Amino acid sequence: MENYTSFLNNISGNVLLGCDGFVDEVYQIVDVRQSLTEFTPMDNLKEFGELITKRADGGVGLEIVPKRRCSGGFTPNTGRVAAFLGLKPTLTGLYGEKSIDPAFEEFTENCDLISLGDPALTLVFEFSDGKILMSALKSVANLTWNDFTAFFGQEKLEELFANTDILGLGYWSLTPDFDNFLEGFISQYEDRTPPKRMFFDFADIKKKSNESFMESLALIKKFNDRIPMTMSLNEHEGAELFSRFDMEWNEQPDQVASGLTALREKIGIDELVVHTPHFAAASNASQGEDFALQELQTNVIRTAGAGDTFNGGYLCASLGELSIKERLAIANAATAFFVTHATAPTRDELLEQIEKATDK
Repeated sequence: MENYTSFLNNISGNVLLGCDGFVDEVYQIVDVRQSLTEFTPMDNLKEFGELITKRADGGVGLEIVPKRRCSGGFTPNTGRVAAFLGLKPTLTGLYGEKSIDPAFEEFTENCDLISLGDPALTLVFEFSDGKILMSALKSVANLTWNDFTAFFGQEKLEELFANTDILGLGYWSLTPDFDNFLEGFISQYEDRTPPKRMFFDFADIKKKSNESFMESLALIKKFNDRIPMTMSLNEHEGAELFSRFDMEWNEQPDQVASGLTALREKIGIDELVVHTPHFAAASNASQGEDFALQELQTNVIRTAGAGDTFNGGYLCASLGELSIKERLAIANAATAFFVTHATAPTRDELLEQIEKATDK
């Protein structure tokens, strides 16, 4: 634990994330209602899928019950971890046109929150073992790099990107202008010291054509020598990435780690990371490959945002000189705390969560 304690007690760095912003309206689906005030929620995502399939030739009528209204998306969910660790990240995205939406108020004190417009809306149906997210993407989909530069102007744009240690961008599959954002972000470092790393989440790879996907990967390869790139995926996105390169997805941690090395070399990227409910694995060009097992959490109260929380933990861990295993352990611990507490951990809470882990 000495390395973790030393790192987290001395963590520092400038984090800049862009450029989304979602308000999540989260619901439970009623399975059985006992009374006006009591009901049993439908708690298993697989069973819900089987119900839909079973009634495919007719129809399905379901009751939903509001659970919470909260922030969602790459920038807030990833940035929350950095904020709780005391880094005060800069978040650029869609948090409210005239005023900050109440869903993002928690970020106004511990982040530098810069809003370019109104957020998109996501309907979330949450289960103990997963979630369904349905987003009305208009505001996020319409945001372009030209809009971004026009909002800031050249002088403020230079100030925004100055002295950045970690640069993050998400989500590729939900942002039609993603490639231009990527090129625009990178262009800010032609004449200044680049960040230590650029971190991004593609989200649902299946949503884009293979041609579009390969074009984006070619851009990443092009810029990797200027800024080392880290791409993070969940288990479904990881399996899709493997299939796009005609590789077999195997859920054994050591084989996933080995596969990530082969993929990383084919893509020409510095680092690839995959996180699942049971383990996380990574391959890095200079450090090799490794994995860390994750205890399956049983007292789950929130799943939406878990993957972004993992990304936030790994991103923050990348500010130090930690091994792959240590970075994965920190990210796993951040995720475990989030799904059982519905918020990010403080430094002390993260250390306590790491202490509980059997694989660190």
